[in-house]
Amino acid sequence: MLKKILLGGLGLLLVGGLGVYMLARSVLAQDSVREALAAQVSQAIGQPVKIGAIGASIFPRISVRLGEVAIGEPARIQVRALHVGTDLAALLSRRIEHGSMRLEGARIELPLPALAPSSAGAAGDDGADADAGSGVEIVSIDEIVLHDVEVVSGGRTLRGEIEAVPQDKGIALRRLMLSADDTTLEATGQITDLAGPVGELAIKADQLNFDRLLAFVEAFSGGAGVASAPTGAAERPATPKANAPAMNVTVSLDANRATIGALAIDRVSGRARVTDGGASLDPLAFGLFGGRYEGALALTLGSGAPSFRWTATLAGIDVAAATAFAGSPGTMTGRLAGRIDLSGEGADAAAAIQSARGTARIDIVDGMIKNLGLVRGLVVATSMRPDAKEQAAGTSTDEPFSKLGATLTIAGGGASTQDLLFDSENLRLAAAGGVQLDGSAINLKGQVQLSEKLTEQAGRDLVRYAGENGRVTLPATITGSASDPRVRIDAGDMAKRAIRNRATEEAQGAVKKGLGGLFKRP
Repeated sequence: MLKKILLGGLGLLLVGGLGVYMLARSVLAQDSVREALAAQVSQAIGQPVKIGAIGASIFPRISVRLGEVAIGEPARIQVRALHVGTDLAALLSRRIEHGSMRLEGARIELPLPALAPSSAGAAGDDGADADAGSGVEIVSIDEIVLHDVEVVSGGRTLRGEIEAVPQDKGIALRRLMLSADDTTLEATGQITDLAGPVGELAIKADQLNFDRLLAFVEAFSGGAGVASAPTGAAERPATPKANAPAMNVTVSLDANRATIGALAIDRVSGRARVTDGGASLDPLAFGLFGGRYEGALALTLGSGAPSFRWTATLAGIDVAAATAFAGSPGTMTGRLAGRIDLSGEGADAAAAIQSARGTARIDIVDGMIKNLGLVRGLVVATSMRPDAKEQAAGTSTDEPFSKLGATLTIAGGGASTQDLLFDSENLRLAAAGGVQLDGSAINLKGQVQLSEKLTEQAGRDLVRYAGENGRVTLPATITGSASDPRVRIDAGDMAKRAIRNRATEEAQGAVKKGLGGLFKRP
């Protein structure tokens, strides 16, 4: 008995399914429906639309299948298959309500044709009204899925997968995956108002190539400009965006690795906000040369040049790796930490550097500067020993240090400091002055004080007449440029100090001699 019931139920399901299928075919898979849908889409976008084939299916949902869809003349938008699903109740009233749309194998070539709604008169002339009675009306779509989509522009191709849910004025992005060359990213989020747009997106990627991604975005932006509009659309005055919301989009980014040109960074995280009035990156953090960068950048747009505010901290940066990347390998080592707080304005990098103002603090520890043995060599050379030159030639010019730091005040394209300090086992340099931010000029003055150990190697007269607190102290001036620095010892100042110390010594000797005569016995 149970077997008969099951077989009967199965037969009813098959008959019912067949009936629904036949109904779906009779309503959906008709040339009149294909022509009506093409006319509806054409009227909505103002471009010719061709649908090569139409069919129907009932699994997993009652759907109309549109094949070989082409938009534009020539066709710049081509879709291999477009499935639009609906419910049985809506199907009976020849409507697609709360439907689902699935697009497969789309190819979009930029620039796009001009997209603008056709006039009602034009639609009527095309015979859309004549087909309305036998057509199917698309009322609402609850889900959009785009699979295997290609966007081509400027010889570059972007491939993607998109799952979205329309919501009131916006759209909920359940999943978006985009890939361009070796860059692949996934995004989720919600655009609450497409007119702004207004919304928030979260992007994750294992690896990003910013150069290739930005190159595609540039080509995409240049190619996305629509062509000239049809005559009917061009003759109508543009409709103002009354009460349109202001743009306000927030994008968070999380990537394991990224490249910017030849620069490789890792553990990238950030949050960007773009509005009609500007853009901000706050916070932005990533691994750089074995250390860490954390900062924020705000860009404000106005009637004049854009203004910016940049704050950042650096920690544990490998100076050797940084100088090698900059094209000067082996010139310096150490670990760098710093703080930056700058503001300015300018439409390009040169103007921004010239207008930048603020402060910075830089500290490098446990490093070495190559060929900074000039002061040590001068001390040996001034020892007045017969073998001074040979001794100087055999001395290493590479100078290790325990600390190199300065507080910088930045303005007018330059930076000034009052506390530059270079501290090492052999010497201590304290200097003040300024440098140009582009490295074109250096002007620093200070004093180099030799260590006790190095002072002992200097000539006695040099220690006796050019020393302070028992150490040789040499006035120094650093000029030239970042690529060609020049260090000079101020011999005049050293001579003045030597004369002063010599005079003091002789005066003290005379006083002692005079006092000795006063107390001499008759």
